[in-house]
Amino acid sequence: MACALPNNKPQGSEEFFMAMNFLPQPKRVESRSEGLTLTPHTRVVLCAGTAPEALLYAQMLRDAVRDHAGLCPALGRGEPAKGDFALCLDPAQSAGHYTITVSPEGVTVAAGDDEALCNGVQTLIQLLERSGAVLPGLFVEDWPDLQNRGYYLDCSRGRVPKLDYLKRMADLLCRYKINQWQLYIEHTYLFRDLSEAWRDDTPLTADDILELDDYCAARHIELVPSLSTFGHMYKILSTKTCCDLCELPDSEKIPFSFTYAGAHHTLNVSNPDVLSFIKKLIDEYRPLFRSKKFNICADETFDLGKGRSKALADELGEKELYVRHVKALCEYLVEQGCTPMFWGDIMWRFPQSCAELPPETICLNWGYLPNQRENEIRDIAASGITQYACPGVCGWNRWVPLYRNAYSNNRVMCGHAHKYHAVGILNTDWGDYSHVNDPRLTIPGVLYGAAFAWNAEPAGMEELDEAISRVYYGDPSGRLMGALTDMSDHEIFDWQHAVNWIEGDDARRAELLAELDMTQAPKANEDVAAALARILVCSAGLPAGKKEIISLASVTAESVTLWNEIGLWLTGPRSADPALAARLEHWYALYQAQWRQVSRESGLPKLTALIVRYADLLRGR
Repeated sequence: MACALPNNKPQGSEEFFMAMNFLPQPKRVESRSEGLTLTPHTRVVLCAGTAPEALLYAQMLRDAVRDHAGLCPALGRGEPAKGDFALCLDPAQSAGHYTITVSPEGVTVAAGDDEALCNGVQTLIQLLERSGAVLPGLFVEDWPDLQNRGYYLDCSRGRVPKLDYLKRMADLLCRYKINQWQLYIEHTYLFRDLSEAWRDDTPLTADDILELDDYCAARHIELVPSLSTFGHMYKILSTKTCCDLCELPDSEKIPFSFTYAGAHHTLNVSNPDVLSFIKKLIDEYRPLFRSKKFNICADETFDLGKGRSKALADELGEKELYVRHVKALCEYLVEQGCTPMFWGDIMWRFPQSCAELPPETICLNWGYLPNQRENEIRDIAASGITQYACPGVCGWNRWVPLYRNAYSNNRVMCGHAHKYHAVGILNTDWGDYSHVNDPRLTIPGVLYGAAFAWNAEPAGMEELDEAISRVYYGDPSGRLMGALTDMSDHEIFDWQHAVNWIEGDDARRAELLAELDMTQAPKANEDVAAALARILVCSAGLPAGKKEIISLASVTAESVTLWNEIGLWLTGPRSADPALAARLEHWYALYQAQWRQVSRESGLPKLTALIVRYADLLRGR
C-alpha cells in the first residue's frame, strides 16, 4: 500500500501513521512485506559518483546506527554487498528528489543530487531512531515543494547564541531539511570600527561566522548574511562614534530603555556619509559567507523623515527617501555579484516602486497573524518582484511561544507562498525586549515551518504535534508537544506588558493594566500547572539527550505563573511582598542558568537590571 501526498492520506491507515513518524512527512511512503535486520557486517557504502562531501552523510548514518541499533558499521566506497546501506546518485531522478528502499537486499538511498542525498539520509536516520536494528520493508519517494526553506534567528535584541548551540541548531536544520539560515545582526558582530557599539556585549566574531558557515555548507544549509542597514540601528547610532548619522539629534544622550530601543534609531539618509558607512559594513561582513545573497533588512524605519532628514522628506517625500536608499544598497550588492534581500513591510505601501530595484532583488514579505491575510504577498507578486513568504514561530515577548498561532501562521503563509508563486519561506524567530524567549522552546515553531515548506498540505496540528513529540523529542507516548501547547497562551501579565509597565510613567502604567483582566491569573496558573504535570509524566520515556526539555519547561512554567502573580500584585494595594520578591530572585537564578546553556552573556546585564527593579518594587523600595 502507498501513502500519497499528505493531504490525501487515509488517516486511519498504516501508511498514514508510518508517514507521521517522519518530519517533514515524505510525499510517498509504501510498506513492503520484508525488511532488513542489521548485523555487525553491515556497511555504509558510498557508491561510485557520489561527491567527496557525501562522506559526512555516511558518517551521520553510521553514528545513527551506533546510537539507535547498537552496531557500528564500517564505511566504504564502491559496490555495496547484500545487507549494506548504499548511498547513490541516480541520474534518472530530478534534482531535489530522493528514494529510500528497505528490503532484505539492503537499504538504498538514491538521489538526484547531493543535497537530496543528504536529505534522504536524514529521513533514513529518523527510521533508525524508531526501528533500531530491525528495519521494516519500506519504499519512500520524496521531494520538496519549495526550493528555499529558511529560518531566521534574532541574534541582536538580547541573546547572542554560543557557537556550539548554533552548530547544534545547524544539525537540527539539516535533519529537518531546512536549507537556508539567517542570523539577524544589528551591532552584535565585532566590526573593526564599531568597538563602542559592542564593547559591553559578547558579539559574534569573524572566526565564529567562518566556522559556522563552513559547518552549515557541509550540511547543505546556505548561511545568508543579514544586517540592519536602515532602521533598527539603535545601539550603533547611540554611540558617540556614529550618532551624527542618526535621524534623531542627540541620539547618544537618550538613556536606554527596551521600549525606546525597539522603536528607534533610523539612519539619516540625507547625510552624504551614510551610504559609504553602510557599504563599509557590508564590505567587512559579506566576505565571511559563501552565500551570494545578502539581506539588508530595511524594515520598520519608524524615524524616517522625522528628524534631520525632515526638510528633504518634505521636498521629495518619505517614499523617495526610502526607495532611494534601498535601491542604492541593492545596486551596490548586485555590482558585486550578489542577490539583495529586504523586508517588505515598507515597500508594500508602494509596491509599484519595486520596479525601481534591480531585478535580482528578493522581497521578504512577513506577516505573523494566525489567519494572516494575503494582501501583502498578492500585491508584491503583482509588482513582479521575487519574494519569500515569511511566517513566524510566535515566541517573541513570550515565556512560552504561542504554538497554535505558529502552526496556523506557518500553514496560512505557506499557502500564500504557493498561491502567489513565492520562491521560498523564511520562518522568523525574533527576540524583542531582551529575547527572554528561550530558542529551544521555539523549535516546534521551526518544525512547523519545515513541515509546511516541504509539503504544501501537511497534516493537522494534532497529528503534527504528535509527530514532533515522537520524532524530535523521542517521546514514545506522542503527548509531550500537546502538553507544551497547552502550557502556552496563559500569560496574562505577559512580558511586553511587564517591560512597558516598569519603563512607563504613571499614566502609561494605568493604561497598560487596564488592558488586562488579571482576575484570570489564578485560573491561568492552574492550567499551566496541569500542563506541566503532563510534561513531567513524559519525562521517563524521553531519551537522555532530550531530557533537557523537562528542566526548561519547569523553569518556564514558573516564569509564567510568577509574572502572572506579579501582575496581580500590581493591580492591588501593592503592599510590600518580600516573599514574592525572593521567589522572583530565586526563579531568575534558575532562568540565568538556562540562558547560559545556549547563549552568551549578551543582554543579561540589562535584563538583570529590569528584574532587580521589580524585586525592589515588591519589597516596597
